[in-house]
Amino acid sequence: MTETDRDTVDRLGTEICSLAGHIAAATARFLTLVARFDESRGWTGPGLHSCAHWLSWKCGLSQHTGREYVRVAKALTTLPSMRAAFEEGRLSYSKVRSLTRVATPLNDEQMVRLGTSAPAGQIDRLVAGLRKATSDDQGKPKLDRFETRWHWDPDTGDFVFRGRLSAQDGAKVLAALANAERDRTRTGDESEESEEPQKRPPRDIGPALVAMADIVSVAKDAGKRSRPAEVVFLREDKVMRVPGGPALEDADADEVLCDARVRAASTKQKCMLSLGRRTRITSAKQVMALMYRDGCCRTPGCGRTRFLHAHHVRFWRAGGKTDLDNLIMLCGTCHRALHRDEFTITARGEQQFEFRLRGGSVMEPAPPSVGFADRLLSGEVADDAIVPDWGGDALRLNHAVSVILDSWAA
Repeated sequence: MTETDRDTVDRLGTEICSLAGHIAAATARFLTLVARFDESRGWTGPGLHSCAHWLSWKCGLSQHTGREYVRVAKALTTLPSMRAAFEEGRLSYSKVRSLTRVATPLNDEQMVRLGTSAPAGQIDRLVAGLRKATSDDQGKPKLDRFETRWHWDPDTGDFVFRGRLSAQDGAKVLAALANAERDRTRTGDESEESEEPQKRPPRDIGPALVAMADIVSVAKDAGKRSRPAEVVFLREDKVMRVPGGPALEDADADEVLCDARVRAASTKQKCMLSLGRRTRITSAKQVMALMYRDGCCRTPGCGRTRFLHAHHVRFWRAGGKTDLDNLIMLCGTCHRALHRDEFTITARGEQQFEFRLRGGSVMEPAPPSVGFADRLLSGEVADDAIVPDWGGDALRLNHAVSVILDSWAA
């Protein structure tokens, strides 16, 4: 690399750090406004149950991110030193998010000193250590760590799960996986009497886990067949997809359709679920179709998934039909708000609906947002404001936690 190239790269690094500082300062301003907005309850409206809901709808944030923003915004109202350092671009949002979990008005300045003198990774470890130590000391119950979560990977469409179980539950799962793997790999030569239980499941438990799901799907109880676990795939516009998940490749769709335990459901065309004016009450099949079509309360910004009502968009008493083109899922809160004329729904045909507020403005599912990145550089933030004053020392976690706790007790 030539000296000219080195100078160019150095300028890029300086500009990146400068912009990071401006982003931190802009985020601080953003959270100050969020705190004021939440305190004044400016977010209230049909389908909106919290400031995080409003941020998710209007600003394109996930509700988890919205809740974190609101939490940090509220915490900063009682931490003037941290808020000032944040506004000056000396603390990043990542550091502030961690520090506000342990910061109080009494240790505000100390937490700022820590935040400006260590990288974000060490701050996360330090805060985790402080929370663990203070939780033990004060006898507060620890968060349940035995939790398992799953999601669909938006990039690959894969099913992803991770979590933690107690030792006794883990032993049950391992035993079940071992049995499932034994059944999965059993040959026709083996007999029940000669089989020996497999002592441990394979290292790759994926195939055994799927086999265990197959076993549960056709489970029998005391000779009487229990209700099978039905797998439902939706066919829409000649594409097969998992409800709430990704579309399947043609080969994968052909595979699942060969299984007699799989139902291919359609909620739009070729679906005989129109009851017209014969009945007001939705049928079980219609409710199932609505759940797979909507999946949650359809009011923009809501998204609740429990205690949903099948609502007639054109009211039954006004001649509305009990058809999918006239039915939509609403939560109890939004259903009541609609009947109080806080907003309206119009059926556009082909199971498409439009929401409007009382004043007539359209409630968009995802309102557009516009930003101008260059304006972030208009403030007075030093180019190296966000760079920590860190000499590269390793974090001695136990010692650091002990020192901080001693200072809090002094």
